[in-house]
Amino acid sequence: MNITDAAPVNNTGLNCRGFVSGILSLSLAVCIGFVGWMPNNTWAQTEELAAQRKAETDRFFEDAHEALDSALEFFDDKEKLPAEQDLRIYDFMSATKESHERKIESYLDAAAEALGLSSISDRRIRIGDLRKKMAALRKNITFYQRKKISAPEKTYNPLTVTKTGYQKKIESAKSSIEGLEISIADEKAALVAELKRIGMDLDEEKIDLLLESITGDEFVRVSIIFDNAKAFALELEQLTEKTGEDLEAAKKYYGVYLMLLKTVDRLQNKFVENVDAVYYPKLNEFADAAQQNIAHAEKSIEAGGNVEVLNNNIFSNQTAFEATQLYKQVLSQQKHEMMMANLECRKNILTAANTYKTVSLSKDLANLLSTSRRAFDSIANLTVPDLRPFENAKMREAFGKITRELRK
Repeated sequence: MNITDAAPVNNTGLNCRGFVSGILSLSLAVCIGFVGWMPNNTWAQTEELAAQRKAETDRFFEDAHEALDSALEFFDDKEKLPAEQDLRIYDFMSATKESHERKIESYLDAAAEALGLSSISDRRIRIGDLRKKMAALRKNITFYQRKKISAPEKTYNPLTVTKTGYQKKIESAKSSIEGLEISIADEKAALVAELKRIGMDLDEEKIDLLLESITGDEFVRVSIIFDNAKAFALELEQLTEKTGEDLEAAKKYYGVYLMLLKTVDRLQNKFVENVDAVYYPKLNEFADAAQQNIAHAEKSIEAGGNVEVLNNNIFSNQTAFEATQLYKQVLSQQKHEMMMANLECRKNILTAANTYKTVSLSKDLANLLSTSRRAFDSIANLTVPDLRPFENAKMREAFGKITRELRK
């Protein structure tokens, strides 16, 4: 495998704030206090954003709640069941703690899928689709250029394409690509604004790296889920407050919140697992291949091979090797960020699980849910590392090639 033949990829750092801060209530009170001084256009924009937020929450709330509620049912039953190792031989078909845990995980995955719904994710998909169309058109252009060489100048056969005919096809494809580039630019501009809403301050150039790096796109997805989880938790808090003295209903909502925390925990663990079990091994393979290519080129020089060409090959493979090491550093920092966030998430899960089992007053649950919801900041305070080392054109090419290989 040659990992030096690559296309440029833009890159930079990214600061990704996942959830509302602990001073949300104070900030809200201040905003309400000064609402009379807000300009009409600002107030209209605020109302519009609130309406958009509400519409997006309505879009995913029921599906996410249904999945989390189902997970909670298995969570409640799990404690009463035996472990697989404690089953008698003739009870091998019986439910166990492990079988229920697998059910819980499947529902948590379904909840994450529902929470991933957003105008941001829709736009990501559209940009991806537009890029696929561009790639297909470029492939067609390559095909037309090759066919044009042997095509006749003139023909009386209506099924035969002439040189002029292929040239028209090439020009038409190029025109379509220009149109797609404009559409992608428009989508990216809108995506920048939408990402800013969830705390990710980027420009259009940085969007490219975010969507094209192996973990950047995942960071966007996780950030969307975390932002939607924040809105979901707020809805649960309001529903819990409305239950009054109905302890069972309040406890059910708090249990769903516990499952929400477990969903976040599962996402974080999956990210770390992918870095360790998938990306690191592949990067090591790429690094080994680059070093072997360097060693082979050096031996070829000693044997009398073309020095200029082989030295260029050595330089390209050295760049590729350095890119793999930088890529590992990037992943290592992202993994560390996720692990630190997961530590906070686990603390919240321990508290929420104990509270769910022991609380006896519905009003206590409402207060606890309000306090716990504000802890999301520490759970999802992720930062994509500084990628400035990849600003070098050759390094960027190698980085892009590695990303494409990692996705295979």
